[in-house]
Amino acid sequence: MSKIRWGIVGAARVNERLMPAIIHSADGELVAIGSRRPGAAKECLLKHAPDLEDQVQCFDGLDQVINHERVDAIYIPLANEEHVPTALKAIRAKKHVLIEKPMALKSQEVQMLFDEAKKYQVNIMEGFMYAFHPQFDRIQSIIHSNIIGEANYAHSMFSFPIQPARFYRINRSMKNGGGALWDIGPYAIHTIRQCFKENPQRVYAQAELNEHGADISATGMIDFNNHKRATFDISFNCTRRSEFEVFGPNGRVKCPSVWQPEDQTAKIIYTTEKSGLTQEIVPKANHFDREIQHFNEVILRRITPKLDEQDAVWNAKTLEGIQKSIEANIWVNL
Repeated sequence: MSKIRWGIVGAARVNERLMPAIIHSADGELVAIGSRRPGAAKECLLKHAPDLEDQVQCFDGLDQVINHERVDAIYIPLANEEHVPTALKAIRAKKHVLIEKPMALKSQEVQMLFDEAKKYQVNIMEGFMYAFHPQFDRIQSIIHSNIIGEANYAHSMFSFPIQPARFYRINRSMKNGGGALWDIGPYAIHTIRQCFKENPQRVYAQAELNEHGADISATGMIDFNNHKRATFDISFNCTRRSEFEVFGPNGRVKCPSVWQPEDQTAKIIYTTEKSGLTQEIVPKANHFDREIQHFNEVILRRITPKLDEQDAVWNAKTLEGIQKSIEANIWVNL
């Protein structure tokens, strides 16, 4: 195998970023796309990659892509509650799978997917594109260099004002994958966990729910070992934000834009008691391109995935705990 042949199931909006990433990757090519909505796969291809009309097969269904003999890897950008059954089909068809966050709505389901992947000898990974931007590597380097001292507090903020075209995100309950928690919440929790490099001990959260039982906004606290704590706020009713800040006894470091546009340089801000405020500029980079290339290399060269099994299990476990806390208004031990 010299190149990974990709199939996409679903004509989601994120395909406008993922399709070019697959097409332009050194070790990958797009061979199939499918959607249950008649004509949507073809429409998606013509919109984002019209030059490939004669090279990429389009199907009015998902199973044709999953079972396609020329497809090596599947990308799943479907509705949250559809990730697990679709991923299971792909794994059992012996396809490698990149699953858009959240991988699943329950940590047990995440573990089950990884167990199945081992059984069928394929790779799976949760899709957090931001983690592949060089700005995030640099932020982690600053944090773990001890320049701010041992990190003991973090805060993450993710939001955007939801528009009618996206109301499908809030027309079902949290239990069924709806709301801000399962949409932008995975980013809020994942950034914090990646910075601390520890697993949470307990969580508490409150939320504003709509008539469907979906959270429009939520705020919460996450406790770690050794008196470390993080807070987060997520919302579909606030201006666009995708940022986090980490604090230590000697300073703090801030990422102002996790969803960093690939055509703009990124900015990292950190302040220390000794040196004052510093701003670093990180060169432009396309985190979707880098995510796809990384997964290609995981398959072809058998490198260790940057986002592994335990990372996916614990992100789901934390989000699951937050949902339970919102429902019962209690601290939940993880």
